[in-house]
Amino acid sequence: MGLPRRLTIVFVFFYLAIIVYLIAFFFIPEFQMAAIDIRKDLAGLTEGVNYYWAVLIAIGICFLGSASVGFPIPFPFVLFSLSNSIYLKYLGRGLVLEEILVTSPFWAEIMVLAIFSGLGCLLGEFSGYAIGYGAKKLAEDSHSELMKNIDGFGKLLLENEKRAPFYVFLFALTPLPDDILFLPLGMIKYPFWKCIIPGWVGKTFTTIFYCLWPIFIALGFTATGVDTDDITSIITEAVMMLITITAMYFIMGFNWDKYLQKRRRNKNNEVFANQGEDY
Repeated sequence: MGLPRRLTIVFVFFYLAIIVYLIAFFFIPEFQMAAIDIRKDLAGLTEGVNYYWAVLIAIGICFLGSASVGFPIPFPFVLFSLSNSIYLKYLGRGLVLEEILVTSPFWAEIMVLAIFSGLGCLLGEFSGYAIGYGAKKLAEDSHSELMKNIDGFGKLLLENEKRAPFYVFLFALTPLPDDILFLPLGMIKYPFWKCIIPGWVGKTFTTIFYCLWPIFIALGFTATGVDTDDITSIITEAVMMLITITAMYFIMGFNWDKYLQKRRRNKNNEVFANQGEDY
């Protein structure tokens, strides 16, 4: 792993904060009640005019999550919370899950939130690419393991250049910060117009997926016969946050440069072996 110590500390802080939150939630009744009350107030985030502010917040968080270079911003969790607010709002109106699923205004609010969040990701992706485009010389002269890993990951993506847009699309489907992808593509001067469209489409699918998570969770609990309440929902949100942070840590810490060098050596060895057999 080649993650700088300061960034590792950031991830450790996130982990410890979530774990402490869960421990306090389980063992401190007053804390549990406060968390449940806050969650109930969450429905007000998208009530009336607040909905438009929620969309603007989603655009801003997605932009920061895509534009942040080397710092994890778990925007999927924010999207989940905002879409969950919409779900709670309709529950508060006396509708049950089955009725919500056939309510057109509910789906309209979810889709608008998801599509504009994808737009925020698009803007963030451009900034990450632009920074990487100007950081090529820095990567060549830098002794930073993180910079080398990012540059190595970009080169790994372009081992088969024709598949690069497909890789961009697949990578955009993950909950990972987009600078991990677009920063190295900028470093290696990969044409931006070839990656922005598949990146935006993939990210829009991702934002739709996260905005639908509250529905998926509710359907899952219903299918298993488990009653959903504030406690199960809060635990699910915390687990989702842990999964998101773990995925970010892996992709940012994996030594892509070393992996690429090893892969090239193996390919060269195979070529030499085949040439030897020909002779």
